[in-house]
Amino acid sequence: MEKFTYDFEGYSKADWLEIIKKSLKKGSIDDFAWKIDNEVEGKAFAHKYDVTEEYSAIASGENDWKTGLDYSLINNDNFNEYIKSHLNFGLNSAIININHSQIDINRLFEGIDLDNKELIFNTRYGVDQILFLEYLKDYFEEREIDIKKLNIVLRLPINRPGSILELEEYSKIHLPNIQFYFKTERELSNSPVNYLAESFNTLTAFIKKAKINSTQLEWLLGKLKFHFFMNGTILTDISTLRAFKILWKNYLKSFATKDFPAKIILGINHDSYTDDENNDLIMATILSMCGAIAGVDSINIAPRTEGITDMKNTMRLMLNIQNILKLESNMSLVSDAMAGSYSIEDATNHIAIKAWENIQE
Repeated sequence: MEKFTYDFEGYSKADWLEIIKKSLKKGSIDDFAWKIDNEVEGKAFAHKYDVTEEYSAIASGENDWKTGLDYSLINNDNFNEYIKSHLNFGLNSAIININHSQIDINRLFEGIDLDNKELIFNTRYGVDQILFLEYLKDYFEEREIDIKKLNIVLRLPINRPGSILELEEYSKIHLPNIQFYFKTERELSNSPVNYLAESFNTLTAFIKKAKINSTQLEWLLGKLKFHFFMNGTILTDISTLRAFKILWKNYLKSFATKDFPAKIILGINHDSYTDDENNDLIMATILSMCGAIAGVDSINIAPRTEGITDMKNTMRLMLNIQNILKLESNMSLVSDAMAGSYSIEDATNHIAIKAWENIQE
């Protein structure tokens, strides 16, 4: 019992490498490295001294992510039935496409308990966001629901930077809790370094075009959620999400704003799936697990619609993936599960360092 009552002395890096070499016998440490990027390689047996203090992992606080589904691909008469049943039974977050032709928004929230729900609206095809928000305000006022208490998230109008000033003025009066999600664009083959760097560079270009002052900029950065997509390489995906938190902290410093927490929506869509429904279930589980371990704020799965005969059951399965990870596997009880896993720490650092170099260029 004595060994459990005092701290063990840590191995030096040299001792650690020597132990590994003996354990591998004829193998080589280099054989266990994984390729993260053309210029970034993961170390399977990293030591704590490989992790620099400046780029140590940043925990996101409470890892109580919102379970969600992405309804953007659902285009049939049962749309309202699906979202109503899910929001009333376990769903915390929902991504909804608004393009006038897809859903009957007049029936969308009838009979739904909206307390503590996150409603993410993807306004598309020329929908005026101010008019849409005005419609929502009137809709909820008629039903005696205080819109100021709702968690509404609106897609950031990247292609219309001028509208951000109108949205700021509107939100001050009607929607103090509103947030904006920035949807990152990713090819599955795109490296994590390029993916992160391009995402931040796109945001910077938007900020410059919007020509907003420092006060408006701080307001905007404090309202942002980032919608990321992963490609199913578990260790790299986790390291990429953790690296984003480091980059976000550096990004805020570059604008001399307050230190707002990094907020991430993990989007899991049909592009990540296979041609087999059973494999889809496994892939959605793996990607959800990556987000849970990395400490995202919301996980929203878009079930594949092509070839699915029982959509209701498929969506139920996708939601239950998250419920099992959260409520039975207890993955929401640790804010940064990979802290102290030096291979992940080292990969996180290298992705963040290289991506930040690309951002500064």
